[in-house]
Amino acid sequence: MRSTWPRTSRNGKSLSLNNVMNRQILPACKAANIQWKGWHGFRRGLATNLHALGVDDLTIQRILRHSRVSTTQKCYIKTLPEQSVAGMHRLEVALGEIPGLVQ
Repeated sequence: MRSTWPRTSRNGKSLSLNNVMNRQILPACKAANIQWKGWHGFRRGLATNLHALGVDDLTIQRILRHSRVSTTQKCYIKTLPEQSVAGMHRLEVALGEIPGLVQ
């Protein structure tokens, strides 16, 4: 599947990330009352949200173009509080299904 993200501008030149930020991202942030935290924050937010949506770490690594998945996992994917609560609940359920385990 090919990406539909434009890599060049209408005139065929390389896309300027500053133009994307100024023309698209900053107005969207302002409309949503979200403070812009820079490109690193944007990429971390993207990785975290993709992970929360169930996208696997290798796919997120490829989207962010990291050479190692460990970089993506350690520096970009952040666990959300509700994910931690849900994970502990799944553990409790799993432990409750073990015969003879005293709780």
